Order: sequence, then structure tokens, then C-alpha cells
Amino acid sequence: MPLKKQMADLKKLAQIVDSSAKDASRARKVSRSPKMQQEISSDRRKGLAKNFRTVRQALADRERVAKQKAKKAP
Repeated sequence: MPLKKQMADLKKLAQIVDSSAKDASRARKVSRSPKMQQEISSDRRKGLAKNFRTVRQALADRERVAKQKAKKAP
């Protein structure tokens, strides 16, 4: 495997770990917040996506996969 590809993969992994650590820290801080609880109870996906980067990334990945499947379906 080329060195550039390995470095790119390693950087991507580091970004994932960093964002999940930041989200975990934020979750510990706001988990009992009444505002956060209200956002989650009204619309769970939107409330979580607004507050956590990893959730936004996961939703974007799901949309990308759904678009690829839709292109293959016809």
C-alpha cells in the first residue's frame, strides 16, 4: 500500500477518534440539560445531529449509501 494512502487512512482514523472523543465529552456535559432533553424528545435524529458531529457524519454516510443504491436500482 502506498505511503500516502496509509497516511490518509491514518489521518481519517485520527479525525474519527478525535470527533468521537469530543462528542463523548460534550455528551457528559449536556446529557442532563433540559434543553437537550427537549430537543431529543421532539425529534431525536435532528436533536442529536445538531449537538454531535459523529451523528452528522453517520447520517451523511447513510444518505450517500442510499443515493448509490438508488442509482443502481433502475
